[in-house]
Amino acid sequence: MRRFRTLLLVGILAALVVYGLLRPAVCDEGVHLGPLRYAEVGPVPTAPATLVGFQPYLEPVDYRCERSFAAKIEAYLDSARARGYLRPGSVAVFPEYIGTWLVLMREPGIGLRWASTLEGALTWFVLRHPWAFWKAYKQVREAGLADPSAAAVFQVKAEAIAQAYHRTFSRLSRRYGVTLVAGSVVLPGARIEKDSLVVQVGAPLENVSVVYGPDGRPFPRLVRKAFPIATELAFTRPGRVEELPTFETAVGRLGVLICADSWFPQSYQALGKVDILVVPSYLMGDSCWGLPWRGYSGWPAPADVRSDSLTEGEAWLTYAMGGRLPKWDSTAVGLNVFLRGRFWELGADGRAIAVWRGRAQSAEADIVAVALTTAP
Repeated sequence: MRRFRTLLLVGILAALVVYGLLRPAVCDEGVHLGPLRYAEVGPVPTAPATLVGFQPYLEPVDYRCERSFAAKIEAYLDSARARGYLRPGSVAVFPEYIGTWLVLMREPGIGLRWASTLEGALTWFVLRHPWAFWKAYKQVREAGLADPSAAAVFQVKAEAIAQAYHRTFSRLSRRYGVTLVAGSVVLPGARIEKDSLVVQVGAPLENVSVVYGPDGRPFPRLVRKAFPIATELAFTRPGRVEELPTFETAVGRLGVLICADSWFPQSYQALGKVDILVVPSYLMGDSCWGLPWRGYSGWPAPADVRSDSLTEGEAWLTYAMGGRLPKWDSTAVGLNVFLRGRFWELGADGRAIAVWRGRAQSAEADIVAVALTTAP
């Protein structure tokens, strides 16, 4: 009898695991943001146009499906519009990796709840997609990547990620009538084709950003991160710094540098003269802004880096956009935003950094509006 009960218990547990693997996450479009913090730089109420940065707080639950993700992003845009920040000619920017976590779409809720680490969550992913994962894993392993498991996961979901990311930000840029820098997303062989974002599954992964016009159409050229940090180099390929594009908008020439690219002089030289520079970023680690700076990662420090006895925040204000843009062009307006949230043990931190009239300032805010003096 005892053996029967043991076998029954094992069978029930196995059934629960199988059920958890087969049952997709429940899509819930309900959004609760809580109190938001706002910051304004320059005479925002009277400015003819604005540059608006978003630092949304996101968790795996926000990526259960495309609708829940879009609803969360839309809630932040609604808040900015209610404050009067979004108007014709406005440019909106979201953080790095905001689209990357769409890899979690339709994955079993039981796995996301039970996993306490990213590795644990990826284990559930592999159990749900064993054959697709193994096929992708064999292919990327031949490329000699340091982290073929991570690369394989993104290859498996690449087409779904690209479609959800594109539909979400294309629709929202059109709905709010703004130029929208859609943070970034990790995709293989990404390109714009007939106003759609398409991928080439099996091509090397890259960290890319798409810029959408007020009509919802993407600009033809993508921004490809040229200086991935060490952890990214383990599964992504760097872009070519000399191919960094600029975008003509209603408020002038726009440049986009994805996170670490803003730390290198070559990036500013490649962009040339811009009126607006935005930097979507992700800073891994909780409460690290005031801790000692960890230095350059994956690439040698530029020749002008003189000191490493800085806090993380001081380094961002010295060697990233906050320090480099005023020296490169004191008339350009800049905004650096960071992804916030909790993704297992990874953590996240960062303060928005705005450059206005040649001076940099940081703000611990969820939405930052910067005055643009160029009329639309």
